[in-house]
Amino acid sequence: MLSEFDHFKRSPFKIFSLLLYTIAIIYGCQNGYTLYKKHNLEISNIKTKISDSQSKMMKTFDDIESGSIEKPRRDPTTPYWAVRNTSTYSFKYPSKLMVFSIGQAEQYGYYKYITNWSTVFDEDLAHEIANPERLAIGTIDYNFIFLYLTPILLIILLFNIGGLEKDLKFENLILLNNISKNWWIFSRFSFYYVLNSILIICCLLFYVFRLEFDEANFNYFLNLFFIICIYLLCWFAIFYTINIFGNGSLDQSIKMVSIWLIFCIVIPGSIHQASSIKYPTNYMLDYLNVSREKSNEIFSLSSDSLNKKLMNSYKFLKSSTHAKDSIVSKSIINRSVSAIINDLNKNVNYQIESKNEKKNKFINSFNIFNPVTFCQNKINKIAETDYYSYKKYRFQIQSKIDDQINMILLDTWNKIKINKIKYLQYIDELK
Repeated sequence: MLSEFDHFKRSPFKIFSLLLYTIAIIYGCQNGYTLYKKHNLEISNIKTKISDSQSKMMKTFDDIESGSIEKPRRDPTTPYWAVRNTSTYSFKYPSKLMVFSIGQAEQYGYYKYITNWSTVFDEDLAHEIANPERLAIGTIDYNFIFLYLTPILLIILLFNIGGLEKDLKFENLILLNNISKNWWIFSRFSFYYVLNSILIICCLLFYVFRLEFDEANFNYFLNLFFIICIYLLCWFAIFYTINIFGNGSLDQSIKMVSIWLIFCIVIPGSIHQASSIKYPTNYMLDYLNVSREKSNEIFSLSSDSLNKKLMNSYKFLKSSTHAKDSIVSKSIINRSVSAIINDLNKNVNYQIESKNEKKNKFINSFNIFNPVTFCQNKINKIAETDYYSYKKYRFQIQSKIDDQINMILLDTWNKIKINKIKYLQYIDELK
């Protein structure tokens, strides 16, 4: 290993390649760090706006109760407008591990303003441009650099180990020293494995200390580093086998590049193409159909028909004050229609999520042949930037939508008048 260090020092192209790789790692981590800071800052600004809006609304309640102002057209003393004025948001707080893997964090929104008319597929949840487009303009993350560029660096560092001696035809002179060929190449490979591992851990630890990881985050980081070590070990094992049976530097480098192309380009691309054919891109046609046609059908129904639909879907309304009235109140029904639309949206959401789940299972069934994508998804999961983290966030949004609708239905149908105390109760329940 010491002699390999001397060899490394005398190889300017290897030193330069390692330097470029280090810069790329720092650049990728810095992109993740910048995005993490951006998310936190935006969430903090929104929370300030929420607090100001709620304070303003509480002052409005005080003014209405004192008689200093008349009730506005959007009367906050009614449950419908009181809930609408709670300024309810749902946030996907960024994990500190997002610094190392941006994943889908640029593809989906991380905050959502919620009303009783919201859905989990609104435009404001997908307003960021997609990661491939970010890559096209130069934004890459550590996950991409590590998975796809590390093997290229290893090819540069390892291609001539054992091959140079065969090129110059003096490999037998080395073996005269009672050194096993396998052990000799293994020792030289070990130097670069240690060098790469130390380089990566130093770059990553800089951001670990910069973000002041707590114990839980540091445990996740250890899981991340474990994946990194295993991934490196796999590539070293493949290249070690190539060099053991290689016929020179050119032969070894061609085989290494071919293996990289197969695992990083051909296999992921083929599986992606197969999944696209089996499960075509979902263009949300079902969702658009609900948003346009089916919603219009609901709005065209009479108050009596809507009243029956609501009581059939929400059994607790049958014991409400309005249900006992002989005349159906059109204003109460109008303020309840969003509940019916929400049920339609939830059915479509379930269908979309089911299709996505089937596609994910299909892709995951090839993990044994597709290790690069498998590792990428594992790292995204640790960083909470994978598909399932955003699926969980969508469930959180839907839960708040349901809570708002239930509040509106229960208090509207029971003809509850809202005061400041009740408004504060709404805020507390919707946190």
